[in-house]
Amino acid sequence: MVGPGDDGGGRVSFSADAWSAARPWYDAIRRHPFLTGLADGSLDRAVFLRYIVDDAHYLSRFARALATTAARWPEPVQAARLARFAAGAVDAERLLHAALLADEGMDIDAVDAEPTPTCLAYVNTLQSDAAQAPAGVALAGLLPCFRVYTEVGRELVTVLDGADGDQHPYAAWLRTYGDPVFAEDTRTAESFVDDQAERHPGTVEAMHAAYAQATRFEWMFWDAAWRGETWPKP
Repeated sequence: MVGPGDDGGGRVSFSADAWSAARPWYDAIRRHPFLTGLADGSLDRAVFLRYIVDDAHYLSRFARALATTAARWPEPVQAARLARFAAGAVDAERLLHAALLADEGMDIDAVDAEPTPTCLAYVNTLQSDAAQAPAGVALAGLLPCFRVYTEVGRELVTVLDGADGDQHPYAAWLRTYGDPVFAEDTRTAESFVDDQAERHPGTVEAMHAAYAQATRFEWMFWDAAWRGETWPKP
């Protein structure tokens, strides 16, 4: 697997170390029936659509957490780049969500399904850290969303290489996250966190905890869509 590397000086960076520790969860994500079905095109469309609706809820809140982190980021040039990432997440991925829902005759602005419990637990954690935790900890918790989707996209987009790739039912999704530009943005965000880990070693333990927790949430998010998670009724 291609992932974050060392810091250029032969030392393992924070992001490389954190991703290595998260590898068992990534392997579990890749084995999950949602992902295997997404890869071979056999995923039930209704399951995919409820994932897209929940992901639209997630995206708007993730972007707010990223924007809040950018506003608190200590390095001005990096802060500006993070702010652009936040805007880009809303623009590019919202367009993807809107197009996928429109294909089913659904308006993204009129969907009345509420976020799943897993979605809210995940994004509320990110938003809380964005507002209150050290900036490096906040961004460390946001990184798994970048890295997991980069790796999933990079691996799964290869199924489109055949002559019938355009006929794959989830080709648009696969191409979005398999885009090398998305991978480049991921590595840039990781480099910012690596810099903070070097500057503030006292926060590294909390950064690892935030990264590990978010990676578990990533698995839970796919699983919530697969199970059709809903809120309990009295």
